[in-house]
Amino acid sequence: MKKKIKILQIVGGSYHNGAFQGANILHKSLIEEGINSVLLNDTVLPKERNKILKNKKNIVFIQDNILRKILSKIFVLIEKFLKSLFLHTPRETFTIGLFGFDITKLNEFREADIIHIHWLGQGFINIKSLSKINKPVVWTMRDMWAFTGGSHYTMDFQKYEKSYLSKLIKLYKKKHYNLNFKFVAPSNWLLSKAKNSLILNKFNIHKINNNIDINNFKFIGKDKAKKKLNIKSNKKIILYGAQNPQSKRKGWKIFLQTIKKLDKKKYFLLIFGNFWSQNDLEKIGIEYKSLGFVHNINKLNAVYSCADLFVASSIQDAWPKTFAEAMCCNIPIICFDKTSISEIVEHKKTGYIVNNFSSEELKKSIEWVSQNLNSNLLNNRRNKNLMNSFNSKFIAKKYIKLYESLLAN
Repeated sequence: MKKKIKILQIVGGSYHNGAFQGANILHKSLIEEGINSVLLNDTVLPKERNKILKNKKNIVFIQDNILRKILSKIFVLIEKFLKSLFLHTPRETFTIGLFGFDITKLNEFREADIIHIHWLGQGFINIKSLSKINKPVVWTMRDMWAFTGGSHYTMDFQKYEKSYLSKLIKLYKKKHYNLNFKFVAPSNWLLSKAKNSLILNKFNIHKINNNIDINNFKFIGKDKAKKKLNIKSNKKIILYGAQNPQSKRKGWKIFLQTIKKLDKKKYFLLIFGNFWSQNDLEKIGIEYKSLGFVHNINKLNAVYSCADLFVASSIQDAWPKTFAEAMCCNIPIICFDKTSISEIVEHKKTGYIVNNFSSEELKKSIEWVSQNLNSNLLNNRRNKNLMNSFNSKFIAKKYIKLYESLLAN
């Protein structure tokens, strides 16, 4: 009988973190395909833990061990202290990576055939221990951190990334990455950034899309969805949302300027995510509803289904799942060109691609889509080939091929 491949998935961060969600979806799909996958996480809160473990298999929390829990808190505190010395944007994600657990000392590491890294996060795994790994490593880059001086997206820390300290951390990473690591980028945008970086310019980088569970998202009817969300407006509904939608790299400022230019009588704004402040929207005077972070999948499906269009104004994003989830619900996507999202969206077929990062052009795109919602141009948004490109089952099979090729060498 053929032995099952045993994969250790390493992903830090909260259950609601996009990296955790992506890794967990892959983890479940691999198990369904007969792979022995174990997911190791570091920072899940008690309430989240119970939710994750319900009907879930092979998920291990590093903090279940009391000593590890204490050490984890110490590592995080050290990270926070060091960051406070030279950073001034606490809302954005930044990881130094010098402090954390030695991955090779973990039991889960010893039992695995392949180590699959997704997101190391602050105080989880220290960079130095990576050089000691004597097994095949797959590293799915959920953001830019693998090849930066600590920022998960360079746009959030532009000045720092040009500094001497950033260069030192990059050189430290380069020293401890083994050349046999197989890096995976979920988009051509990220792949290009990685290939042109100081750290990864000599690595062979694969391209595999991010994954979503397409069975969780389908159009349920606009009226039914609006009723679920208690939305009574008959205006065109613009949907805007992300984990941290007001982040600079998400294009929030451009989107805000766009909203100011729209005819407020025609549009209703529906937003979701961790909004820090809604004062700007109050000043603009557009009718809107803020849902906060939507945890329930059925509710999120209703959010997408009630919208007329989804504005994904990201400037830097590896491959956000929100736009793909919206596409599964037949919602046209508006995005900027030369981004990971524009690689999936077909201009004037499944949405609208804006040529430059301009609020005026973004406004025109919203008006164009609003006027063409019922035209033949936007009538084929959920097709089988498109859905398969980020179907979790399809993506899992791609990773299995990669795993098998590594073990065959």
